[in-house]
Amino acid sequence: MKAGAFAIIVALGTGADLATKAWARAALEPYGTASDFLPFISLRLTFNQGISFSLFASDGETGKAILIGITALFTLCLSIWALRTQDMHERAALSMIVAGALGNLIDRAAYGAVTDMLDLHFGSWHLFVFNVADIWISAGVGALLITSLLTQRLASKVA
Repeated sequence: MKAGAFAIIVALGTGADLATKAWARAALEPYGTASDFLPFISLRLTFNQGISFSLFASDGETGKAILIGITALFTLCLSIWALRTQDMHERAALSMIVAGALGNLIDRAAYGAVTDMLDLHFGSWHLFVFNVADIWISAGVGALLITSLLTQRLASKVA
């Protein structure tokens, strides 16, 4: 997988995330009643001012700036790693993570919080609300773990 494929995955993933967030902000009522999407996922517009699971949430401008800076640095480091690796599977996995991180970074920079709209629940038990960027990040991390495990397994068979 060439560097151009990295750019395509990042552009498509980030674009899909930002498009769904724009739709959610336009079509859903903030913190309003959820509407069922699937039996275990409802549409519910929320805004996450922290990182995953609202950790380190901050209403202040300094806190938001720090989160934006950390996310930008993290995204840059992952991008460099993706562009330097020779393993196409690793690059694809990192591209997915970068796409999600960039989508959340842009959203936080533009609106001060990350837009979430997919409410995962089982009956009345609500686990968390997430977005398409979170799906990209999770899929990328999963793919990166699988790639790492398979690489280690192949290396141990060769040795």
